[in-house]
Amino acid sequence: MASYGESVPVITVAGEVDLSTADLVWNEVHAQLAARPGVLVLDLSKVDFIGSAGLHVLIHSHTEATGNGTRLALVAPEQSFTAWVFAAAGVNQMFDLHRDLSSALPAPADPPAGATPIPSATS
Repeated sequence: MASYGESVPVITVAGEVDLSTADLVWNEVHAQLAARPGVLVLDLSKVDFIGSAGLHVLIHSHTEATGNGTRLALVAPEQSFTAWVFAAAGVNQMFDLHRDLSSALPAPADPPAGATPIPSATS
């Protein structure tokens, strides 16, 4: 698992998400949701296969996150097997899907009113 800044946890999942690995994904998601982050990103761009157990974990994760007040963002490139499974199962509209990690991460917060900007080294 990686983290973006201090506030956005990113869980990177790779390989196959099936009956033998779905619990590992759920345990990590559940642990991250316990901290009640505003956003939790699941990067599925390196997933080669997702079975029904994996899909069940993602649906359950979405339900848990929504109840927690957490936005669950999933990274699944458009032509990936994972995106195809979401469309075939009819759940692609349920998820907050993104084609890459940068679009799944929230934009940096605006500085507080009255804050003095720090000049960049290239200015």
